[in-house]
Formats: sequence, structure tokens, C-alpha cells
Amino acid sequence: MERFNQTNRHEQYKVWNEESTLQVSDFLRRPPFYEGEASARISYMYRIYDNPEIKVAIVIDRFNSFIHKRHVSEYLVRHEAYHLKLAHFFSKEINQSIKEKNLTFQEANQFLLDRIQRGRQYQKLYDRETNHSQLRAQQNYWEYKIDSMLNKSNDFRIFEETKNVKVYFPDKPREFVLSIDDENFKGYLLERFDVGFWIVDMDFISGDTLFIENYLVNILFAEGQSDIIVNADLPNEKAIFESYSKDTLGTAIVLDKFLLGKNTSYWLRFRYPIVIENEEIYKRMADQFFNSFEVIDE
Repeated sequence: MERFNQTNRHEQYKVWNEESTLQVSDFLRRPPFYEGEASARISYMYRIYDNPEIKVAIVIDRFNSFIHKRHVSEYLVRHEAYHLKLAHFFSKEINQSIKEKNLTFQEANQFLLDRIQRGRQYQKLYDRETNHSQLRAQQNYWEYKIDSMLNKSNDFRIFEETKNVKVYFPDKPREFVLSIDDENFKGYLLERFDVGFWIVDMDFISGDTLFIENYLVNILFAEGQSDIIVNADLPNEKAIFESYSKDTLGTAIVLDKFLLGKNTSYWLRFRYPIVIENEEIYKRMADQFFNSFEVIDE
């Protein structure tokens, strides 16, 4: 294969970790003359080290990574970066097992060979479902999915004073305050992947689901939501309200869910753009977010 820019000014290998960012300058191989279906390709490998400890790392091969100049964009580079993030997730899983099983270098190497096949299957699924980044809604879903997988072990310390909530945001949310009838409620908000997530501590307890339903429907109307559909068949044992509504501009769908805890109630919201062909994709994202939220009654 023809290579270029392989001078002493460029290093061939680059280790990927949580702080890494992928740059256009990391694609140092001359692109194929015929583009085919690939506008870019990031080349990487799983590499095992034994100093100072036995550990697997993801290493980018910059001399075998290419991107066609006329397709260069932040969006395309981000798609390739999520290949690396996905591989990094599996390397973290492998390293955890190596540590827990106290494997020798030879055992760890065989364990790695046995496990990376699963990672390859996910990589193929990622490219197939996003059509190599061409399907934007699917790309959003996979970015959300991969970020959630990576951040699942992170503690963002939300609702620290109650100590009875567990939730996996795909990224660190920002605090915000929801004002209703001159009352302020503490919440957390994240806007990414063309969607919005929020969780608000409503600071009250009520087992009267009819009261909750009337209360929230009135709030939704006051917000300007329309076509409000309330779900009467609540699948979550702690759920006391679920609804589907549209904003008055007809640009977004809002899914709301109310969960009852031991000491308070939590309002969860997922907001996504109205694009009919992407409806099921966004609902998958919403289900993943709602299902990640757990109220722990000790």
C-alpha cells in the first residue's frame, strides 16, 4: 500500500484513552484512488502490555488510516472516533477481567484473542446501522449508546442529598431549575445527539395517580404542549404517569414519565425532533434512557 507523510515528524502509533480526540491529522495514509463505499477508515489494534502491569490498550495506526479530502468534516471524523470509543469500551471490559482473574501475560493474550471477536461484531453493526455515518439519526443513537456504555461506571453525583437514585447519562448533565407556580424544583439537563434529556426532583410524594395525571396534564398544556396522550398501562412498577405530546410549533415530540420514590418523585423527560422515518430510532433512545433510571428504596 502506498503511504505518505511517513517522516520523522509523524508517529505511526497513537494510544487511545478517555482523554483522546481524533484529528484529521491522524489520517496519514493516502486514500485509495477509487472511493468505493468508504469516505474514511480509521485503523487500530488491540495491543497488550506487561509493564508496569498487564493491560490492553487501543492503538491507532495513523499510517494506515485515511480520509478523502473532499469528505473531510467534523461529523465524519466523529463517526470514526466512535469506532475507537467502542473498541475502548471492550478494552476496559477485558482489562477488568484480566485484573479480576489475575491472568498471566500468556493467559491475558489468549483471553484477548477470544474476546475481540465480540468487539468486531459490534463494529460491523455500528457501520451497518449508520450506513457508515450516512444515516444521521442512527449515528445519533449509536453515539448515545456508546457514550452510555463508556459512562455507565461514572458517578455524576446527581441528587446527592437523596442518595436513592441511579441513572446513566451519556455525558455529564448540567443543573437547571424548573419553576412551576412560583415553586422551584432542582433538575439536571443534557442536550446532545439532537435530543434532550432531563430529570427533575419534584420534592413531593403522592400515591394518587389521578391527581398526578391532572396536575401534569395541566402543566403540559401550560407549556404549550398539544396532542397529549396519557399512557394508562404503566409498565414500570414505580411509574405513576407517562405521556406523549407535541410542542405547539410541531417540531418536537416530548415523552414524559413520573416515577415515585420513597422520599420524593422524579419527572423524566425525553425530547426529540419530529421526523417520521426516525420515530422508532428516537424511541429506542428514550427507552434506554428511561430504563437506565432506578429509584432505590432502602
